[in-house]
Amino acid sequence: MNPTTLCSTRFHKRVSALRSGASIRCRAARIRSLLLAVGLAGLSALMMPAQSPAAMLIYSLDTEFSGATAPSGSPPWVTVAMNDYGSPGSVEMTLTAPGLTGNESVFLLYLNLAPTLDPDDLTFALDAKSRAAMTTPTISTGVNAFMADGDGKYDIRFSFASGGPPETFVTGDFITYTIGGIPTLTVDSFNFNSSPAGAHGPFRMAAHVQNTGDNFEASGWIAGPDPVVPEPSSLALLVLGAIGVTGWRLLRRRR
Repeated sequence: MNPTTLCSTRFHKRVSALRSGASIRCRAARIRSLLLAVGLAGLSALMMPAQSPAAMLIYSLDTEFSGATAPSGSPPWVTVAMNDYGSPGSVEMTLTAPGLTGNESVFLLYLNLAPTLDPDDLTFALDAKSRAAMTTPTISTGVNAFMADGDGKYDIRFSFASGGPPETFVTGDFITYTIGGIPTLTVDSFNFNSSPAGAHGPFRMAAHVQNTGDNFEASGWIAGPDPVVPEPSSLALLVLGAIGVTGWRLLRRRR
């Protein structure tokens, strides 16, 4: 190799190395910036004032109480999240069925209301549902007007489609309503036991699940413990951590 060619080759190698090093330093800087942003956001989430303890409640229906056939999946089979975002007057309600399997479906859902409030004053606005083919439930109200398997008296009943998919409410589905009509309404307005009646309960909420059992020919009545209050700061940090990991992976793929 003549001297000119040798010098040219060495020059290009040095330039390539410099560019590679600059690229690596640039990516490292981007990663540091991303992780710093995530860390600062997490710190901000911890420093922000939390919502009122009553702003959000989550009900987990995880117990079959009637002696019938429980759903075959892992409990909780049905969850209901109630959120008033810290202000009275309306409550967002989201129903999901994370523990149902196969054709198991929510047929009836029962809620209670504070004895000082009239359930007939409530309004229900559908915000979203998971599938257009899923039948929107019929909503009925009345003071102690509904009984879950003859046990307990409830004030609100959601009646979903029976039978099988696609009309029924099955695992993976969700439906969200904004409940209003009462100026003082909060999540605490629904955190009441059913009026005693029958051998089981009282419960805060109850549901009738159809298509349980080996051949999907049975059904069961489910309820759960008192609702829990999620910790917003912990949830925020988990989400931010996931964002950080995702960003790291994306930058690694671009190397």
